[in-house]
Amino acid sequence: MQTRLLVLCLAAAAVFSCAKGAERIEFVYPDVFNDPERDTYYYGTFPDGFIWSSATSSYQIEGGWDADDKGVGIWDTFTHEGGHVFNNDNGDIACDSYNNYKEDAAMMKAMGLPYYRFSISWPRLMPDGTAASLSAAGVRYYNNLIDELIANNISPMVTLYHWDLPQALQDHGGWANETIINNFNDYARACYENFGDRVKLWITFNEPWIVSLLGYGSGAFAPGIAEPAMLVYKVTHNIILSHAHAYHTYQDDYKSSQNGQVGITLNSDFIEPANRDLPADIKAADDVLQFNLGWFAHPIYLDGDYPEVMKSNIARKSAYQGFNESRLPEFTADQKLFIKGTGDFFGLNHYTTTLATNGSSDDLLPSQASYWADQDIWSWKDSNWPGSGSSWLQVVPWGLRRLLKWISEEYGRELPVYVTENGISTKDVFDLDDTTRVNYYKSYINEVLKALRLSSYASDTHDLNTNQHNREIGTAPPAMADFQLLLVVTACLAFLVTRCLAQERIEFVYPEVFNDTERDTFLYGTFPEDFLWSTATSSYQIEGAWDVADKGPSVWDTFTHEGGRVTNDDTGDIACDSYNKYKDDVALMKAMGLQFYRFSISWPRLMPDGTAASLSADGLRYYNNLIDELIANDISPMVTLYHWDLPQALQDHGGWVNETIVDRFNDYARVCFENFGDRVPFWITFNEPWIFTLLGYGSTMFAPGNIVDPAVKVYTVARHIILSHAHAYHTYQTDFKAAQNGRVGITFNTDFIEPADRSKQSDLDAADRVLRFNLGWFANPIFVDGDYPEVMKSTIATKSAYQGFRESRLPPFSTEEKEFIKDTADFFGLNAYTTVYATNETADDFLQSQANYLSDRDARTFRDPSWPGAGSNWLKIVPWGIRRLLKWVSDEYGSDIPIYITENGVSTHDVYELQDTIRVDYYKAYINEVLKAIDMDNVNVKGYTAWSLMDNFEWASGYSERFGMHYVNFSDPARPRTPKASALFYAQVVAENGFPEPKDDAMTTADGGVISHAPATAVVSFTLSLLSGIVAFVLNY
Repeated sequence: MQTRLLVLCLAAAAVFSCAKGAERIEFVYPDVFNDPERDTYYYGTFPDGFIWSSATSSYQIEGGWDADDKGVGIWDTFTHEGGHVFNNDNGDIACDSYNNYKEDAAMMKAMGLPYYRFSISWPRLMPDGTAASLSAAGVRYYNNLIDELIANNISPMVTLYHWDLPQALQDHGGWANETIINNFNDYARACYENFGDRVKLWITFNEPWIVSLLGYGSGAFAPGIAEPAMLVYKVTHNIILSHAHAYHTYQDDYKSSQNGQVGITLNSDFIEPANRDLPADIKAADDVLQFNLGWFAHPIYLDGDYPEVMKSNIARKSAYQGFNESRLPEFTADQKLFIKGTGDFFGLNHYTTTLATNGSSDDLLPSQASYWADQDIWSWKDSNWPGSGSSWLQVVPWGLRRLLKWISEEYGRELPVYVTENGISTKDVFDLDDTTRVNYYKSYINEVLKALRLSSYASDTHDLNTNQHNREIGTAPPAMADFQLLLVVTACLAFLVTRCLAQERIEFVYPEVFNDTERDTFLYGTFPEDFLWSTATSSYQIEGAWDVADKGPSVWDTFTHEGGRVTNDDTGDIACDSYNKYKDDVALMKAMGLQFYRFSISWPRLMPDGTAASLSADGLRYYNNLIDELIANDISPMVTLYHWDLPQALQDHGGWVNETIVDRFNDYARVCFENFGDRVPFWITFNEPWIFTLLGYGSTMFAPGNIVDPAVKVYTVARHIILSHAHAYHTYQTDFKAAQNGRVGITFNTDFIEPADRSKQSDLDAADRVLRFNLGWFANPIFVDGDYPEVMKSTIATKSAYQGFRESRLPPFSTEEKEFIKDTADFFGLNAYTTVYATNETADDFLQSQANYLSDRDARTFRDPSWPGAGSNWLKIVPWGIRRLLKWVSDEYGSDIPIYITENGVSTHDVYELQDTIRVDYYKAYINEVLKAIDMDNVNVKGYTAWSLMDNFEWASGYSERFGMHYVNFSDPARPRTPKASALFYAQVVAENGFPEPKDDAMTTADGGVISHAPATAVVSFTLSLLSGIVAFVLNY
């Protein structure tokens, strides 16, 4: 009793302590950054001699692009080409600082700045990039600028290269040509000779990471070259050597007389581990920093060579991607010695912070190789962080302090660090009251002060003792710990209540991560009596026999045979050999007690050239035999007409881009209805049109892979698919429905899209918008009104207009077509595997070259790294997502529409593992969420299909990922099938039609004991009484 009173008294003391502490704690962003230890505003001053500066760069402000004899820079070329920059803006005049530099100096003087960081334009000083072309006008301009600064007591900090390379040098390869090393050294020498008597701080390069990645890796910046696998590393190699040469030139020839310092400015976000409790995330964040900063800093400030993680990652990936040597070029021993120690200070440009988690990349092919994939991480920004005028820049003040600490620890406390850029953007509006920028500077500069002054963040300048730290930021006195003790006691009691209740009623499949009692509690019960249980495969993934009899080649035959497209160059030539082993497959299903089997017909097997005239007797025989074998075993066929294996003969005429395919597909559907419809009760016209539209025609990831147009052709393809579906549906209704009485639907795929923050309307809207762009793109025309969702039509029309297109990139349906398309499905097929978060994010897509389906959505999607993973990096296990998705479909398209889950499953890596617990748990959790959707949300779900019956060819991943409930040995010509634990589990679910209530209402513990319910209830009652007493005491006090 005395102990309890002591705890309660201490709790009262803590209330007063908190009140006193609150008077001393101040935050700049109190709504989002309010951690007392991390975010409290720190009052203090910077050391004497601390340098304050502002910055610009030549191309961004000078203008005078062709004044006097100035040469053309790559940014002149890049902007004049058009289509690269928003509004086709350019720097021809810019701020006109070529003529107004005195006004610029006057502004800085008025601000009291002691330094000004600017850059020299290489093509202004040397029009063709060589020393022989030295321009008197260029020398004069920069001498005048420097003299004007000094006259106003402002010292120059000069950047030699801020991205404006002479076009004449780019015409010879630019930074990809190693001869540029000597050219840059000549340029640096000319700068030292002409301006070095007044310049004490030289920066060789500004943000070389940007030069390499955006200039030569993505093409987003000048010179507009996109080669992220090899060229980016070659460019960096030459930049580092150029820096080292310029540094040594200064040390050897100018240091003694001019006494300046030479450094380099590198840029980086701070990379925060997504979860600091996970060692893998901590390592992932450090790896990204090594790839970003260390790529350049490690050679210069440590040992003359790249970071070990870069060397090992890229060498390993290069090997399995088929390269003869590492894509990361090596420095020689002499070069390492030459590079090492070539920086008198560390220049840092920093703006924002990024979260990172460990994540392997799908980059097994040479075509998938890239700097980004080499890192093996996933990165994103927290949608709760304040934004800015730039989509990439979110306000995260504490990131700067942590980044400075990381640099100090990595490269040495004695190394001087200059923050050479930091700031925030706003949109193009006239707003002199830029509170956003005031708060940004206030908070970020304060974090720099903390990095300098506070003991927890060492610097080369000053350490502050802990006592002074406590006084400055108002840390609460020791009684706070006692208040925490009360919270701990209360939390423990609450935990006891929860555990007791859980022992009596609550069960989770994933108790460590999904344990919300309202959302995740396992529901016992059974499905409706007419519920259908099925499994699924597709023709190309299992049949094999790619050239047997008169079968024609498909786009996937072509795609895989080209090589370099699929992991390990795997193909479906044999696959599971189901063309010959279909009876074995049917036997597996019969053993599981399945009522239905969803499979697809291979269009080129049935019609080798895609036309009705080429109808194959062998194709008819095979599918008739398969269907008859199923029916003989009391298994009904659910047949998909198109699961991505288009006849190559049709692709040769444009495939789904050519509108004539609408008639070809209708002919194909008619043949299927005529020959198999007497025994097929369910027809699915298309499987996942979103996938083969986006990945097949919007990227090179899937077949056909030779048409990449994510801005226009993806919308054309989708239009033809929808019309093809509608024609096939009407053909069945008109000519076959009366006699066959089957049903025709279509299968769509989507992740569930969960708002990143349900308290934000913008995130709710973003999630809904992504669902309409994903599902609604195809479902809205078919199930609602014959037309695309309004948000798609309005958004794409608006973007198309400002991107310079003459009409919307989303082709319209005519009035007649809308009527023809509307209500052309008897059921809704849904393939669902995982969930993603979405947050609102306006895309930077003002140029035609930036237009694409993904940016049209104006949303950013990401996955929670804490969710359990699978063998596919895109598949996170999130059971509750399927229930929410089913509810969304029901609400959106009508509660009366029958929904069939036509695929659901989980992958593992290519390992022999029959005890596939991950798959058992996945099916248990997901199927249970379907039961909840039916029983608790009144969703009209009529069937469930497990993907897949057996391991098979997993598209671009080949045989490296396995979704099957039966293990297939692909190294054995006989392709034996062996049931996994998941096959047995699924068979039990089918036999019991769900999850009937356990008969024994006593619970067995892990050690075999039995928990009686009555004592648990007594414990709960006692605990609740005790909790109530504590709460009442605190509140009354």
